[in-house]
Amino acid sequence: MVRVSSRRVCIGGAAAVAAGLALAGATAFACVTPATLNLSSAEGRPGDVITVTGKSWRPDSNITTPVRIHWHSTQGPLLAQVVPDDIGEFTTTVTIPDGAPGFYAITGVLRDDSGADAPGTPSRALFEIRNPTATPVTEPPRSTFTPVAEPQASTFPLALVMGLGAVGLVLFAGGFIAVSRGRRTGAATPAPVRRD
Repeated sequence: MVRVSSRRVCIGGAAAVAAGLALAGATAFACVTPATLNLSSAEGRPGDVITVTGKSWRPDSNITTPVRIHWHSTQGPLLAQVVPDDIGEFTTTVTIPDGAPGFYAITGVLRDDSGADAPGTPSRALFEIRNPTATPVTEPPRSTFTPVAEPQASTFPLALVMGLGAVGLVLFAGGFIAVSRGRRTGAATPAPVRRD
């Protein structure tokens, strides 16, 4: 019969509970829906007016500042400001500024009253300024671009998720090892056979 000390069982149980809590915390932070930007046209020329729509721009109902739409980066020229509705959606139009042919980011920024980026933001969509001599496209494709955090964006939630995940794995491994050793060392040793 295998006997495991109650102390080792408690250590293993505590490690399993801690790992579960760490994973639950990491999941809670991972559930933030990233804000998105959609463009009515992914290409055009300077002076074109396009429609920008956004979703998931209200992660926190306490944030009352507008979404700021910038050209090329979070610090680039301001193209528009718009207040999302109660479910975090908006529609606005922007005029494409002058620029050489190439790809540019249209960036949406939402910051709280203290100036920190709201969870799941900023978000970007790519727009191509075409060569003025290029043949225009009759049906421009719609553009949806997965948000990519700018270098200035807060990395706190990501660091917290990774840290909690690492702690959970270490605690789980420690509990597993403690229980495994307890089973080996707690096994009953057979009595030696006496020969007369």
